[in-house]
Amino acid sequence: MVDWIVQRERDAVEKVREIMARPMHDDFEYCGPSVDEFDPWEIFPCLHGSYDSRFDECAIDVLTEVMNFDRKREDLGADMFREMLCNLNLCDYGTSPRVCFPTTAFKEVLPELIEKWKQHAELAWTPIKEPTQ
Repeated sequence: MVDWIVQRERDAVEKVREIMARPMHDDFEYCGPSVDEFDPWEIFPCLHGSYDSRFDECAIDVLTEVMNFDRKREDLGADMFREMLCNLNLCDYGTSPRVCFPTTAFKEVLPELIEKWKQHAELAWTPIKEPTQ
C-alpha cells in the first residue's frame, strides 16, 4: 500500500484513540461536549449524534457489523454511517462483496470503541431514577 495512504489511516485512528482515552461521563447532566470526557460523536465533526438514541443504536450496529465483516442493516442511515467511516479513512469498501472493511489500524481499536460507545449510550439513554423518599 502507498505510504501516504497508510499514514492517513494511522492519523485517522490516532484521532479515535485520543477521543477514546478520555474518561467516561459520570452522568449526562452536562451542557455540551467536553474535551475532558468521552463523546464518540466527536469522531464525526459534522454530526451531533447525541440528540437521539437511534443515532447511537445505528452507530453501534454498523461498527459491530464492520468488525464482524457483516452487513445486516440495509437502511439509509446505516449506509450513510458506513460512508462516513470511509470518508474519515477508518474503513474502505471492497469490490466483492461490497461491504465496508476496517483499515488495519482501525481494526485494532474497533472492539474497544464499540464497548466504550455502548457504555456511553447506556449512560445517555437510561432514564435517570428519582431518589425515593
